[in-house]
Amino acid sequence: MKNILFLLLFLLTSSCISTAPSSSTSTQSSVSPETQARKRTAEMKSVLGLDTTQEERVLIINVVNFSLLKKLRESNQTSQIPQTKEKYRAEIKEVLNSDQYATFLQQFGDL
Repeated sequence: MKNILFLLLFLLTSSCISTAPSSSTSTQSSVSPETQARKRTAEMKSVLGLDTTQEERVLIINVVNFSLLKKLRESNQTSQIPQTKEKYRAEIKEVLNSDQYATFLQQFGDL
């Protein structure tokens, strides 16, 4: 059931991203959530030693998380960001083993 939910969220996010207007500036805010998620997932794969299944699941979680954070910031709902980050950590924890999660908290705990 969770996999279906993640897939639906990913597809929804992908469709939103593909219809979003692109910007020619190269600032952090102009980078798409999908691009940010792919970069972060690659970093996590390298640091945490993710296997293929973990990498796929982490990518979906990252895309949804970066998209949601962007929407919260754009709609000035920043009070919901700490709750969103907590949920993100809980979702990541379900994918990683205990050693990977401990390393995740050290290396990526500020997410």
